[in-house]
Amino acid sequence: MPNNEHRFLVVDPAVIEHANLQMTAYEAAFLGVARHFFETFTAPDRQCWMDAFLEAERAFPPPFGATIAHAICLVVEEMRRARKTVFSFFRNDDPIACTAMTREERYLVQVLRGIREGRRSFAHTQAMMLCDGRASDRFLAAVERLCVITGDVDPER
Repeated sequence: MPNNEHRFLVVDPAVIEHANLQMTAYEAAFLGVARHFFETFTAPDRQCWMDAFLEAERAFPPPFGATIAHAICLVVEEMRRARKTVFSFFRNDDPIACTAMTREERYLVQVLRGIREGRRSFAHTQAMMLCDGRASDRFLAAVERLCVITGDVDPER
């Protein structure tokens, strides 16, 4: 596999148009944990993946935080493997991060929302946008597994 750990980019708020989306508390927690994993690829020496697990333990009901963080990590990894272009994101400690998101972050949250709401066609379309039109089946499967773990999707469906 090609080395693409540098395909994540911390966004300078002064140079990007913000894609806003009203999020549920669950979606905001998901994005917060995912942002720590994104940052892991841009600054591996900071070990932000540990912050992802700590945030998940605080955001999700015990004892599921670590399991959910692991599932989010797999979502990020499958997305990373599917994309060829840079994924722009806000760091959690950026003051604007709680009120704005990048276009790529919006697509990611919309995929999650589509799967949770049973709107598979919508989720698939958003995944295609997020994954640059490339095969996104493994990424979608990872999001669906996350939703099974959180009880939002029936595994028998």
